[in-house]
Amino acid sequence: MNTKYEKELNRICLHIHVPEIYEEDYQMPMLRANKIPGILEVNGCGIDGESRYTYEITGLVSMAVLFENKQVQKGDIEQFIYCLLESISQLQKYMLHPGCLLLEPEYVFCRKQKYFFCYLPGGKQELCESFHRMTEYFVEKLDYEDEKGITLAYELHKATLEENYDLDAIMQEYRTECEEAEEEEEPDTEEAWEEEEISDSLFTLDTEEEYKPAKDTEVIRESGGVWSAWKKAAHKISRGRLGRWGSWDDLILETNGQDESTHL
Repeated sequence: MNTKYEKELNRICLHIHVPEIYEEDYQMPMLRANKIPGILEVNGCGIDGESRYTYEITGLVSMAVLFENKQVQKGDIEQFIYCLLESISQLQKYMLHPGCLLLEPEYVFCRKQKYFFCYLPGGKQELCESFHRMTEYFVEKLDYEDEKGITLAYELHKATLEENYDLDAIMQEYRTECEEAEEEEEPDTEEAWEEEEISDSLFTLDTEEEYKPAKDTEVIRESGGVWSAWKKAAHKISRGRLGRWGSWDDLILETNGQDESTHL
């Protein structure tokens, strides 16, 4: 199989040459008569005893070029698989075989984060094998600072080593695990409220209690520098549990040197 790009005035075409005599079955009429989402439009003809299939790729960029100097992220893999599964679903509606998709970076094209695939009649491959090769490509091009991307790529690569795997089922399981992980990361709302109430009550007296300052006890007013020292202490305590800061007897405020006008 040989490829050639042809640039005309207002369009760019990809020609794929197959060393076989050109013959048509139901596939080419089906492809010509229907615009299938995610599948590049194709025309076929016979030239010099070979078959030539032509795809218009104006405004598109191949994955090979897109990720030549760019690393693959988790979102790139997810979007690719989403587009692939959708395209497979569309092909099946027209009785076209998904194994005729060319799953190689040179023949997968992208525009605005949407992927488009070349359908090659007569070029039937094992879809499971061709997608496994794509997972190898993802692993090779990974951004190794993207931990979630690494997990997804390696899990896909491992899962596709199995014979006759189900890609749709793999992705369903992956999405379920992601949702469960997100739920585990979310804080318990009720527990968060309880902690907030505890921190708020540290400086709150019950309505039935009557505060009676002990003899020789300093009363803190809002005015003056002493309040700022208490405010800082309260902020610290409200952010953590009281045990982290020791007992109340151990809490020392830097009030030395404050103006005596703050005393009653």
